[in-house]
Amino acid sequence: MRVCVPTRIVSIAVAVACIGWSGTTRAMAQGVYPVSGNLAYDVAAVGPGEYTYRQPCEGSIGGALAEYCAPGCCGPRWSFAAEAIALQRSTTRNQSLFLSTLSAADLLNSRDLNFPVAFGPKISAIRHGVFGSDFDVEVGYFQFDGFEANTFVSDNSRMVIDINDSFLSTDSSVRYASALYCGEVNVRWQWFDWLTLLSGFRMVELNEQYNASGTSTRSSLPVSLDVNSFNHLYGYQLGADGEVFNLGGSLRINALCKAGVFGNFASQNIHAVDTGSSDQSLAAVNNRVSFLGEIGLVATYAITQRLAFRASYQAMWLEGVGLAPEQIDTSNFTAGTAKVNLDGGVFYHGGGLGLEYRF
Repeated sequence: MRVCVPTRIVSIAVAVACIGWSGTTRAMAQGVYPVSGNLAYDVAAVGPGEYTYRQPCEGSIGGALAEYCAPGCCGPRWSFAAEAIALQRSTTRNQSLFLSTLSAADLLNSRDLNFPVAFGPKISAIRHGVFGSDFDVEVGYFQFDGFEANTFVSDNSRMVIDINDSFLSTDSSVRYASALYCGEVNVRWQWFDWLTLLSGFRMVELNEQYNASGTSTRSSLPVSLDVNSFNHLYGYQLGADGEVFNLGGSLRINALCKAGVFGNFASQNIHAVDTGSSDQSLAAVNNRVSFLGEIGLVATYAITQRLAFRASYQAMWLEGVGLAPEQIDTSNFTAGTAKVNLDGGVFYHGGGLGLEYRF
């Protein structure tokens, strides 16, 4: 087991030996070749942002050695990352929302509602050496509240409200909003110097709202439809984090993949209003096994020994979720029945910029 345990009374010779040994053991993997016998040169040769040893130091060192042995001989205890992420979201698959009054052809389909790019925060923290030198614990979280598509249907049309019925409307406005929240806790195991395996628990919430409102062509009074869907996913995931570029300098590039099976506890509610008539409401709950997969690239460029600039790309696929527009065809106001359609899928991709700090 690779352990570095400097004490307050350690000698210069022991410190030099520790740094030289740990640098040599990783020379082949990182392209680092320290020159023994010169402490300052050996540590400087590691390069900005490089740690020659993953195990956190136990205890502390005073004097000039603290500058070298703490970050050079031993790895960080903590790593923190914060990014601003921009994501693009896919549309839904196929759901008629407004039909022509003449031909019953689609005037608006859910596939026509394209989301603009949404921005959100992403943060993570890693505690190194929790279960030994090769095991770390990672906590991460991100959220996106800004997925929203809006459009307008000015023609006389039929506003679809369930599987059988529709409102005759005109000058109708449409809003489709979606929010994504994700938190995870992983145990990371450094299998090789360049490869880390991970497994852990992940929680995802996907909440959506579809709203259509217009004016009835029969009564000239307002008509509207509101559909809400909620997905609460909890499950286990496996993944890998591999180093794909590291020449011992300031730049590193890692590739990441994760996949998991999740229990989705979902619900939907739908509410139709034809002013002058009775409101109609339905609700349903359902659950099923869903899938989540994620891949990404992370590039870090060391600014100092501890601080690095971070740029990333990620793509995430959710399958087996309930999307708001797709609940319309599972609702029947005449029969008073509703179901939760959990056959939806959604794809996200985008990039982020931020900082990473280790100590």
